[in-house]
Amino acid sequence: MRGNAALRILLLSGFIAVLMLLTGCNSGTLHQTYTFSGEGEHWSAIYSETVTEKPAQAKGGNAYYKASSEYNFQLAYKGDAKDLKKIKQFTYGFEALGHGSSQSMEGPVRIKSLHMYGSSDGSLNRGQAPIKVSVEWDGHQEQFELQLDGDEPE
Repeated sequence: MRGNAALRILLLSGFIAVLMLLTGCNSGTLHQTYTFSGEGEHWSAIYSETVTEKPAQAKGGNAYYKASSEYNFQLAYKGDAKDLKKIKQFTYGFEALGHGSSQSMEGPVRIKSLHMYGSSDGSLNRGQAPIKVSVEWDGHQEQFELQLDGDEPE
């Protein structure tokens, strides 16, 4: 009976030690991912932004979180991929809260080139505002918005 009690105490002590070790390793850094999606008549897009907030301390001693983000934007053509080879002038881009990006190209459009990624230390969206997308190709133009998906953030 004493052996069982000693074993229980040993296991409980080990569990508490592991729990304390894991808690001590927590850096306090927060990560949240927001995903937006939407579509127009000819195009659809997905925008994903991972916000990282790290604890920091101001010179006056006040603690705060320093935020940064990494984004990933993917545009997709809803029609036949062969149609992309016929395009001669192509521009697409997005505008998010605090940042945006655009890209222009000539000649056949390659599916792999319909992707942008980057980072931002400015204003972070955190799902508060839709992402505006614009696409122009050979005299055609389409604009649509991406809305926050589901039960975000993850």
